[in-house]
Amino acid sequence: MEKIYLDTFVFMDLLSDNPEFARKALAYLQRIKSGECGGVISSILFAELAFHIRRRHDAEKAEEIVYCIESLPNVSVIRVDGEIAKSAGMIRAHYMKRIPKKLTYFDCIHLATAIREGCVKFVTGDKGFRDIKEIAVEIY
Repeated sequence: MEKIYLDTFVFMDLLSDNPEFARKALAYLQRIKSGECGGVISSILFAELAFHIRRRHDAEKAEEIVYCIESLPNVSVIRVDGEIAKSAGMIRAHYMKRIPKKLTYFDCIHLATAIREGCVKFVTGDKGFRDIKEIAVEIY
């Protein structure tokens, strides 16, 4: 089964007040839920989501959303290991000052995870990823 990587942006857009972004993000989850493709996320996504959700809501809401994501069918949660961490550092060093977007360590962990897991594309709403070459990037 083909696998797609879901960046944190996808889940943040689902929770946003922008119905257009939420609709686009939901379409990817529906494809995964139907079994059309598999989804991959990094465990680091939970750190990002918990932070952003906690800023806007409360800790209970953050835990509820994390639980829902962990319960999604056909989505693999990949833990950050030494190989992914090293690859993320290499990606960050490679793109430093070569593209307009300043890639964070989280960004690079997401990319390294997607590449290692053999995902056919990296799905995000972040236009800053358009210059990434190691994996096909789909910006919705």
